[in-house]
Amino acid sequence: MRFLLCLLISAFVGCAHSRIPNTSIADTEENRTILAIVEDYTKAMENLDSAAVLSLVSPRYYEDNGNSDKSDDYDYRELKEKLAQEFERTKKIQLEMRVDNIVIEEKKAYAYIYYTYRAQSEYPTGLKWSTDSDRSRIVFEQTNGRWLMVAGL
Repeated sequence: MRFLLCLLISAFVGCAHSRIPNTSIADTEENRTILAIVEDYTKAMENLDSAAVLSLVSPRYYEDNGNSDKSDDYDYRELKEKLAQEFERTKKIQLEMRVDNIVIEEKKAYAYIYYTYRAQSEYPTGLKWSTDSDRSRIVFEQTNGRWLMVAGL
């Protein structure tokens, strides 16, 4: 009986897929790459470094904000302008991003995240802290062997 139990346990352990530590995400090279990009994005945002953020974004970037209202859509050029405006008045950002899942489909990847941010910004009335949290999906596209964000910021 003990032998059978050991055999079942080793079969189960042998079939278990390796996970990236502290996540439920399969440990693959592509998943680790996507996680590293999300981490680089987080650092760039916290450092208020728009050039570093844009280095992770495809020139094909387009955001529709998940709705049919075209008035809130923006592309790479507008993202660049928005970052410059926001970073000019923002004094500090604390950003936490937890990647809950990654799906890779040929030359596209999707990172499903939960984020929390806290930002201190300067307004005409003075400094003000804002806090928010939400779920999002960052879309990546592989171009010339490199993953770049194309939507979801």
